[in-house]
Amino acid sequence: MSEIKKQAYFVGGGLASLAGAVYLVEDANFAGEDIHIIEHLPVLGGSNDGAGSADKGFICRGGRMLNEETYENFWDLTSRIPSLDVPNISVKDEILAFDRANPTHSNARLIDGKGQKLPVTDMQFNTADRMKLTKLYFTNEDTLDNVTIRDYFSDHFFTTNFWYMWQTTFAWQEWSSLYEFRRYMRRMMLEFSRIETLEGVTRTPFNQYESIIVPLKEYLTKKGVDFTLRKTVTDLDFKDGNGITVKAIICGEETIPVRENDLVFFTNGAITDNSDNGDYHTPAKYLPNDPPSFALWRKIADKKPGKLGNPDPFYKKPDESKWLSFTPTFTGNFLLKLIEEYSGNRPGSGALMTFRDSSWRMSIVVAAQPHFRNQDKDTTILWGYGLYPDNVGDYVKRPMMECTGEEILTELIYHLHFEEHEAKIKESVVNVIPCIMPFVDALFQPRAKTDRPLVVPDGSTNLALISQFVEIPDDMVFTEEYSVRAARMAVYTLLNTDKQVAPVTPYWRQGEVLLKAIYTSYRT
Repeated sequence: MSEIKKQAYFVGGGLASLAGAVYLVEDANFAGEDIHIIEHLPVLGGSNDGAGSADKGFICRGGRMLNEETYENFWDLTSRIPSLDVPNISVKDEILAFDRANPTHSNARLIDGKGQKLPVTDMQFNTADRMKLTKLYFTNEDTLDNVTIRDYFSDHFFTTNFWYMWQTTFAWQEWSSLYEFRRYMRRMMLEFSRIETLEGVTRTPFNQYESIIVPLKEYLTKKGVDFTLRKTVTDLDFKDGNGITVKAIICGEETIPVRENDLVFFTNGAITDNSDNGDYHTPAKYLPNDPPSFALWRKIADKKPGKLGNPDPFYKKPDESKWLSFTPTFTGNFLLKLIEEYSGNRPGSGALMTFRDSSWRMSIVVAAQPHFRNQDKDTTILWGYGLYPDNVGDYVKRPMMECTGEEILTELIYHLHFEEHEAKIKESVVNVIPCIMPFVDALFQPRAKTDRPLVVPDGSTNLALISQFVEIPDDMVFTEEYSVRAARMAVYTLLNTDKQVAPVTPYWRQGEVLLKAIYTSYRT
């Protein structure tokens, strides 16, 4: 009688699950047909999305920056995946080649209320700011449970060029966790000395769904991996006892039995849960209740108190974790040409432009065109977001989250001081799609260290957690790297292999990097 083969189940179809499946195939000799990815949405990719058409408009809910130096496991993963466009090279090589052909160097990082580009080489720190940053560098993070950035820094810090740039590059709020802020200051020490140009940002040829997720899916499909979409996992059933052994995956009325030697990987918490899109004439809807991935996490955490973390600090205050993004689509490049002349950056070279005095704290990015595979030569797009969607606009006197796509575009036009071109810009509009994400900043919410579970919890025999809400020492959330690192750790740990996850590179301990950071903090 043939031996029944070990099965692997992934609850959630985002980057972490796809990465985990690759590592099972590549490093654990799993057959693709023994790997099952279950996703409640009709599309894979999680927060790495990109969709639309030239006639109805395109949409990206967001885009997480890549970094060549610090994404150790992400580059390992993409080095294993063949490019879909260029023969005989990997996705990694494809991305890096594109980025080097389109280097980032922002000439218009901050814009004031008069539409003037601001000089930003001076971080504008005073002595107290520098002392606080130095102290934070040496602070034991175990003492920072539930402390916010606002709790720690004085009022002056939040008026500096550094804060405006650091905040909008990574989507911080003043009430975000100091714990996470410290991790970023250490992990992204390389970026501290080039935050005004964003030279460390690595770009993909197209949006992240098409440049990363689609090649991963194609690779796994060819390996025979089983994808099930539009199916919602509602519970995990555990074996009795103090340990953690999943014996069944519950999908409403359906039960998927799990044997003790099978593996279960769960994406506990998703930052794009309950997001909603509007259009040019319709605001997006704010839907803060019952996020499915957090609800499932809460349910299983209650079954194993103290072992599977605590989701409450992350999803219980959506008014603190929400922000709104928007994606305008145009026929022709009239607006993009105006922005290029104004900023001094051609599309794809400038990264974020932040309107410092905007009541919405609005920023925009003009990517290299086309940003979508099905975007024709006569269609252009840009992307933007506002960190304070409850605030009334400076020109459109409505809260951002109540605004239509047209109203958001109007606010942008006036912040750029392109009023004289408003009619012509709007004549070229295909659509402007606003998107409200109630939980997009949930991973930055103040929390205790124990609120995030371990990738493989103590006592677990077959369950691993792979999300932005697990605890990985020294690494930083809200990155592609975090998802891939979690997945790789999960696979290697559950299977007890001798393979090693690529370690976090401690740039914060390197003398040259520290000297550049010190110089930057005093630069005028």
